[in-house]
Amino acid sequence: MPEHCEAPACPTLTDQLTVQAWVRAGARRVEKMQTLVSKWAPPREFGRFDAFDASAIGRLNCTGYFGAVFDGRYVYFSPEQHEGLIAHGNVLRYDTHAPFEDAASYAAYDASSSGGLDCRGYYGAGFDGRFVYFVPRHSHAGGFHTRLLRYDTRAEFSATEAWAAFDIGRDHSSQSAAFDGRYLYLCPGYGGEEDVSNHSGEVIRYDTHAPFDDASSYAWFDATTVGGPDAACFDGAAFDGRWIYFVPLNQSVAARYDTTSAFDDAGSWQCQDLAPRGMGMCVGAVFDGRYIYYAPYQNPRVVRFDTTGDFDDPSAFSCYDGDHTDGLRTAGFDGAYFDGRFVCFIPFIRENAGPAEFKLHGNLLRYDTAGTFDDPQSWSAIDHAHTSGIASYGYNGGAFDGRYFYSAPWRLKEADDEIGVHGNVLRHDTLGEHGSFSLRYGDLGHNGGLCAAAPGPSFLVNTTTGVISIAWHHAPDEGEHHLAGVYDGQQLRLYVDRKCVAARDASGLIQNCDAPVTIGALPAGGARFNGTVTDARIEARAIPAEQLAP
Repeated sequence: MPEHCEAPACPTLTDQLTVQAWVRAGARRVEKMQTLVSKWAPPREFGRFDAFDASAIGRLNCTGYFGAVFDGRYVYFSPEQHEGLIAHGNVLRYDTHAPFEDAASYAAYDASSSGGLDCRGYYGAGFDGRFVYFVPRHSHAGGFHTRLLRYDTRAEFSATEAWAAFDIGRDHSSQSAAFDGRYLYLCPGYGGEEDVSNHSGEVIRYDTHAPFDDASSYAWFDATTVGGPDAACFDGAAFDGRWIYFVPLNQSVAARYDTTSAFDDAGSWQCQDLAPRGMGMCVGAVFDGRYIYYAPYQNPRVVRFDTTGDFDDPSAFSCYDGDHTDGLRTAGFDGAYFDGRFVCFIPFIRENAGPAEFKLHGNLLRYDTAGTFDDPQSWSAIDHAHTSGIASYGYNGGAFDGRYFYSAPWRLKEADDEIGVHGNVLRHDTLGEHGSFSLRYGDLGHNGGLCAAAPGPSFLVNTTTGVISIAWHHAPDEGEHHLAGVYDGQQLRLYVDRKCVAARDASGLIQNCDAPVTIGALPAGGARFNGTVTDARIEARAIPAEQLAP
């Protein structure tokens, strides 16, 4: 364990703050929550849940979303299908700096004809620091497609020119994505004309540094050439800083790709049948800095992989049956999220339900990473199915803004003729008044199970009205660095080696709290920094760039 500097005292905070850290960084790693200086402590008790019906924003039908992604201010919900399994392209956006239950905080845009293509039916989204990418699944006319949809966050949300689309030209669907800081990896789903019995193992990779509309910017690799025919139909992925982990949906063969090696080299890929480890169907995964958690779909068995071990070593995997936690039927989830201490599994549908039970449910399952994985005392659950007086269950992934998790609304029923597609966005407050700020060397972008980003260094400030944040979306090299977060009540700025690398307008009074100031980790030991913090300072003023300490 590294020996960090002592934690400095924190003054009473109002609307100005400067946090500085001098660090010696270890191995370059982009996809891990790594705190430097924080006053941030996710509480043991479940936070508040709120729900809002966003189904008619902008006079559009805003129902039926698969996944979401956060760009530092806005949450974008990925449009999938309406009632009757009709694919749509109505992208829903929420401004996290605005009141959650105010319709004016939301916007919607019909992207279904972007670039002159049929852009309907998407599953998950990714963010590369500028562009939001929506992952193609199936079209309005029937059949699966690979028409990648892109939005430029530097342009107006409603501007036609802000949207682009490119047909990659493959004949299968994708189900969410992963991002390693440069390449976007689309998880292969089904092939053919809406034939769910035809599973694809073809992972598509897009180079975000190359032209979007150039076919040479795209490549693909078929995982079945390594893992056999069952290494196909994945649903979500996670990135640990080196490996991309592809989550098996219908089969139990998990795959991973070494991003330090050639994409088209079979030796860069590994596949394992995890059925002997207890794995059933899964949707999405999340990384807590050491372990990959596969979210169980229609079953209660959470499989965890220790990334410090070998993928072909059975002892690197653990399995926990989380059903009946706190007296609830906790089985069947769509994605998961990590708040720095707890891993939460997003409730969706059970496979086996009693005669008096709905298969679709709102029983959120939570694991305390400060506890022992196979100890029932480390697990808790809560039913949020009727939050704010509306139906708040049947969700598919979502996005995390550092304090709140936003679940993507999907459906309420299991009947074939009517599935109850809805637009009730659910928000979970994982922090409340238990945090003031967090300066981080890295943050978690694949947080929700069906979204992808690589935020890099970040600065979060918890205000009395919500969290505001800024990120660089680059990974500093190994070695010595100076990082600083500055908030002046009007703007949030992030500095790396005394250069302003990101800035965003923001306002609000800083939340004072009793949480301790911690160095190199959060209070329960999570979000640990891979390096040493040699000095740290906290001041209740906004220090100009030229006055940041040398």
